[in-house]
Amino acid sequence: NEWKGNCLDSASATTGPGPASLGSQVHAAAVNGDRSALVKLITAEPSLRDREDQFGRTPLMYCVLADRLDCAEILLKAGASVNKTDHSQRTALHLAAQKGNVRFLKLLLSRRANWLQKDLEEMTPLHLATRHPSPKALALLLKHIGPGEVDTQDKNKQTALHWSAFYNRPEHVRLLIKHDSNIGIPDSEGKIPLHWAAHSQEPSATQTVRCILEAAPTESLLNWQDYEGRTPLHFAVADGNEAVVEVLTSYEGCNVTAYDNLFRTPLHWAALLGHAKIVHLLLERNTSGTIPSDSQGATPLHYGAQSNNAETVGVFLSHPSVKDEPDLEGRTAFMWAAGKGSDDVIRTMLALTPHIDINMADKYGGTALHAASLSGHVSTVKLLLEKGAMVDSLDVMKHTPLFRACEMGHRDVILTLIKGSAHVDLVDVDGHTALHWAALGGNAEVCQILMENGISPNVQDQAGRTPLQCAAYGGYITCMAVLMENNADPNIQDKEGRTALHWSCNNGYLDAVKLLLGYNAFPNHMEHTEERYTPLDYALLGGHSEVTQFMLEHGALSIAAIQDIAAASIQAVYKGYTVRKAFRERKQLLMRHEQLRKDAAKKREEEQRRREAVQQVSVSAAEKRKVSLARAEQEKLPLVNIMEDLSMNDSVVETKKSSKPERTKSKEERHKGTNMQRSLKLLCCSLQFEL
Repeated sequence: NEWKGNCLDSASATTGPGPASLGSQVHAAAVNGDRSALVKLITAEPSLRDREDQFGRTPLMYCVLADRLDCAEILLKAGASVNKTDHSQRTALHLAAQKGNVRFLKLLLSRRANWLQKDLEEMTPLHLATRHPSPKALALLLKHIGPGEVDTQDKNKQTALHWSAFYNRPEHVRLLIKHDSNIGIPDSEGKIPLHWAAHSQEPSATQTVRCILEAAPTESLLNWQDYEGRTPLHFAVADGNEAVVEVLTSYEGCNVTAYDNLFRTPLHWAALLGHAKIVHLLLERNTSGTIPSDSQGATPLHYGAQSNNAETVGVFLSHPSVKDEPDLEGRTAFMWAAGKGSDDVIRTMLALTPHIDINMADKYGGTALHAASLSGHVSTVKLLLEKGAMVDSLDVMKHTPLFRACEMGHRDVILTLIKGSAHVDLVDVDGHTALHWAALGGNAEVCQILMENGISPNVQDQAGRTPLQCAAYGGYITCMAVLMENNADPNIQDKEGRTALHWSCNNGYLDAVKLLLGYNAFPNHMEHTEERYTPLDYALLGGHSEVTQFMLEHGALSIAAIQDIAAASIQAVYKGYTVRKAFRERKQLLMRHEQLRKDAAKKREEEQRRREAVQQVSVSAAEKRKVSLARAEQEKLPLVNIMEDLSMNDSVVETKKSSKPERTKSKEERHKGTNMQRSLKLLCCSLQFEL
């Protein structure tokens, strides 16, 4: 709520400019009231009567500032311009009106000074006349102003009535209203004169307010809203002016529950600023019987609770229409007080509402202890624990108050909760421990406390991430060092194969990379994803040249380089395999040739033995034939017997020939046997013939 006012020229505060600031001797004569010197100068050089100094001021203007009426008359008689303007476009009439100098105003107006002349801020002498406590200057100007000119607006669309209300000039207000000044003209901010009259900390502002309201005590005027939705009552409450609030609310049409653009009523403003008496007054004047809430569902009690205004909260709770209703998030005023560390309010509420549920949760499961822990209010945490608050209450994310404190790094709150028997080994719905949250916040001291109380530095959440990876993601060097000093493993991979080095390279944290490699982090772990990226790949993709150079200097490889090395290794292995295969095939071929050679030699030996056996059988058969022939001759056996013997001998010979496993006779062998039998028969026949 910024009080807006037009900037006044530097000359307005000058009661007697010194000679050093004057542009010529004529200005000095005007200021000092040296009439003889002034007459002498302008007689010798008539143009000096309107001579300007460095600010554009003429001698006539300095006569006004120094209250040299006689010198001004000399200048005007000499033909000085009465409407000459300085660099701020102000005339001598502006200066006279601002100083409330009625004598000069009469003189200048008698010389036809322009009372409608506007300066750079578009302010007329009528606007400036409202600044002086005496209404005489304003009354004099009003006599010369015609109908409709009284509401001339400046650059901010403010009339003289706006300025009179702003300066709390009740007599000026009456004069202007008497001259038909419009009390309902809004300025550039949408404020009417009643807003400016109510926006004052002076108790006498009630007179100005009454002057305006007596002219038109309408409901629309009382509840007029500026462009931000604020009524005059909002401003009176904001300034804590109980007298003005009393006057405004005494009118029947005053709406004490009017909303501004943020859905805040004057009661919200009073509660927020701790104006207990005004709160009581507004509650008594609230004829609706209901307590309004803002756009978030917060009541004035919420506003008073968060500001630690115990007296104001006491006034609310003592009124029968007020209850601690939750806002749209399910948070009560008691929770708001805990979140703001308003211990006095908490004690007041516990005293006035003994059945209050200290462990009541909002729609997300958060309690007052959650709120106090998140905000780091140690005294509030102690107070709530003493009053029976559950130290390990869980919200919908399964976060305890300890989680909230670890996330924000509130060391003293953490120690208080642990001392109050808080469990440090609990996990939330994502598997995060309190150590994960402390690492995400880069709170090295908190990490040390948690590890000292039994949390492993290598605990993994459901995604497989460790506290070290959480700290590496944020580049928290100190936190990472504390974790690794407590044996955190920098080479643990999450379920996607990423290590702490992946996260540090991805975000370009060179110091974190140096620290991890100093603790023997392996630089070439590959992801388990399809891309199989290494930490170096992340540095390259992020364009982190310094990290990339450092990683290369420490043996880091990209996935492309690893694939090239793997390809070369595979090719080398395959080449060795092919050489060994060719050697084995050639060796097997040589062994087969050797076996075939041996088989052939063996076959030749067997064939030789078979031939020798056949020859022996043939010789034996021939001898037997001879013996048989001799016997035939001797015994004269019939030819049939001889043929049978020959056939039997042939069968014996054939039986000896077929000693191999494949003894099956071929067609050719059977044909040879038949031919032999025929030959023998012919031989026998020839022998018989010879005989």
